[in-house]
Amino acid sequence: MPAFANSNLDADYLLVGGGLQNALILLALAERQPQASVLLLERDTALGGNHIWSFQALDVPESTRSWTAQLVEYCWPGYQLYFAESARWVEGVYRACSSEHLDRVVQQVIATRPNMRLLTNTTVAHCDASSVTLANGQVLRGQVVIDARGPDHSPQQRSGGYQKFVGLECQLRQPVNMKAPILMDTRCTQRDGFRFHYVLPFAADRVLIEDTYFSNTPELNVDALAAEIMADAGRLGFDVERVLRTEVGVLPMPAWSTFHPQKTGALIAGYAGGWFNPGTGYSFAAAVRLAEHIANVPMTEIYGEAWQKLVRHQRIQSHFLAFLNLMMFGFFHDSKRAKLMERFYLVADVVVHRFFAMEITLVDMWRIMWVGAPWTPKGWAKRATAPANQLR
Repeated sequence: MPAFANSNLDADYLLVGGGLQNALILLALAERQPQASVLLLERDTALGGNHIWSFQALDVPESTRSWTAQLVEYCWPGYQLYFAESARWVEGVYRACSSEHLDRVVQQVIATRPNMRLLTNTTVAHCDASSVTLANGQVLRGQVVIDARGPDHSPQQRSGGYQKFVGLECQLRQPVNMKAPILMDTRCTQRDGFRFHYVLPFAADRVLIEDTYFSNTPELNVDALAAEIMADAGRLGFDVERVLRTEVGVLPMPAWSTFHPQKTGALIAGYAGGWFNPGTGYSFAAAVRLAEHIANVPMTEIYGEAWQKLVRHQRIQSHFLAFLNLMMFGFFHDSKRAKLMERFYLVADVVVHRFFAMEITLVDMWRIMWVGAPWTPKGWAKRATAPANQLR
């Protein structure tokens, strides 16, 4: 494999893992440091796996929109929520990007830049601060190594729960007049923690329907849930002709923050590095901020003053959101968990957006914890009954 301009290095930046995080880093580098050499390594044949990433109004800072705009595949003016006793519209731009679109965008950028390369079907055995060892024994060297190989490489959580889902992208026999997503529809049989349907309308005759759980356990019966989605489609107003794609996910929602960045070794990014929202499972907001930081500073200053500021902000947000998971998975079960979620969405639209974007203020924290919270009056939470199989 030919090296870049510096014969001692294979690239300035070695990006391990072709998921959302490193795709964002590559796009940010292409915009901010167009002369930097970048080598992206992915174990599969295409980038992004099999996912839909959604992001809300405040998830993408204004300073990043020059290079993130190309990832917007779908865009809606807000989203709807349905609970057993209430409904809610949340105003504010809601966007989505599929794995296929992510792959196309990154491939197009790489195709126009000779200093950027992609190696697919490449398995990495080990990373350190300046080198990557492949499964075949080959060693690649770079000035910066960023390891973003996803949830499979995350530290094991001691407690908390999981956001798990099965999603079917469906072709419809009859078009529907659906102009915006349904973020949560809890008007389904509740079980296994807190259950809801999540619906994205990609076109009048094509939708994604997800059966999602905030559960204390990671087990997921994909075939059974897929069959249930098909059975529930009619209630949701969809006449399904065929299933185009199936998406499956089991994401950790830790009760203690997994965000513990180190200044030695490879920079651990993405889910494994704790660069995600523990309270929602969404990763776009944290991932785009990390990408912007890496692209905005010289390679020798990645861990400088700007890093300290970014890490401090992420740590505060991550610890608070993980604490909310501790409360939810430890004290609120079955109907009480459903009521907890319904009461949370009584807060103002802007608070909801800051919650997803990990931009929660101290006033927001007070609102979320105390204003109409279902654990007041004091002692209510202590009377919640834990499931027999609750993780300890």
